Amino acid sequence: MAATAQVSRVIPAERTEVWETLTSREGMKAYMMGADVETDWSVGGPITMHGKVGGKTFEDHGEVRSFLPERRLSYTHISSAAPDATHLVTFELTPRDGGTEVTVIQENLNGRASPSDAEHRAQYEKTWAKMLEGLEKAVAH
Repeated sequence: MAATAQVSRVIPAERTEVWETLTSREGMKAYMMGADVETDWSVGGPITMHGKVGGKTFEDHGEVRSFLPERRLSYTHISSAAPDATHLVTFELTPRDGGTEVTVIQENLNGRASPSDAEHRAQYEKTWAKMLEGLEKAVAH
């Protein structure tokens, strides 16, 4: 698959702490810009994100695709703002000196990157970078 966005950040914490924040309801709300996330992380199970962005209510859906504790998780994402596009979002955790590197990869489920994806890549990466910054802050608290 061709990534439509990819961002990494080293968070100064042990992988277990980062994973707990990444997958807990409270942690997800902190780094997902206030969205409520509902899932039990069972592979094949649903994931739902809902909240408000810019004063507009949204509800996004997907399916958990992988869940390897403290290493990797992925889920599909269908945005209520763009219901015709399904992304695969993957979080990978790698131990590094001084912490844990978290990499987020966003891909189209069809495996191709469109001209629109290339046009919006910088915005996607800016959004994911902001979420990783939020994850780091949530881990620190």
